[in-house]
Amino acid sequence: MTPRQAMLRGALTLGVFSLVTAGSVAITRAITAERIATHQLAYQHRQLQEVLPTTLADMPVEDVLEGAFELPSPERLGHRETQTGWWVQRGGERTVVIPVVTRQGYNGEIRLLVGIDQQHTITGVRVTQHQETPGLGDGIERQRSDWITDFNGLSLASLPSSGWAVSKDGGQFDAFTGATITPRAVIQAVYKALEYAADSPLPLNVEEAAQ
Repeated sequence: MTPRQAMLRGALTLGVFSLVTAGSVAITRAITAERIATHQLAYQHRQLQEVLPTTLADMPVEDVLEGAFELPSPERLGHRETQTGWWVQRGGERTVVIPVVTRQGYNGEIRLLVGIDQQHTITGVRVTQHQETPGLGDGIERQRSDWITDFNGLSLASLPSSGWAVSKDGGQFDAFTGATITPRAVIQAVYKALEYAADSPLPLNVEEAAQ
């Protein structure tokens, strides 16, 4: 075998190896991405029950999912695509669950679910996805801290608009030691959800529920 033939053979072998490797990486990435998306969706579904009032919290998640509806003007909640909200009713209790996204977190997007009842009062807030720094910004997770429960029972009338901020900014909410950007982003996202619920055609009253 001449040197030229050896070089060509080596180049061909390297090319084939590169193609096989690239294909394997692409397939693995596709499978992993699908699996991650599935886990995130399952986690979100479990969190749906967490933001419901205690009188509705025992409803099976399948029943909650049956109340899915398309959110009007989802861009007001930070979304760039069509989004689904959930409408839950039993007896005289009526609640909507709204997904909200903020891109003002320290490390990117923070996704939340906000439960709001017919009095436009928050029944619960949970973070479903974030990339905040472990040990600092992850205090927004219910498993790490009860900070997220400070929103329970609040409405737009509960605080002046200036109160919807961390105490460092003159607001009513504590920040985390060494982390202000993360709670600031979450507070504003929750406030945005309340404003949205107040003037959007959501199924929060008897007339709309009957339609």
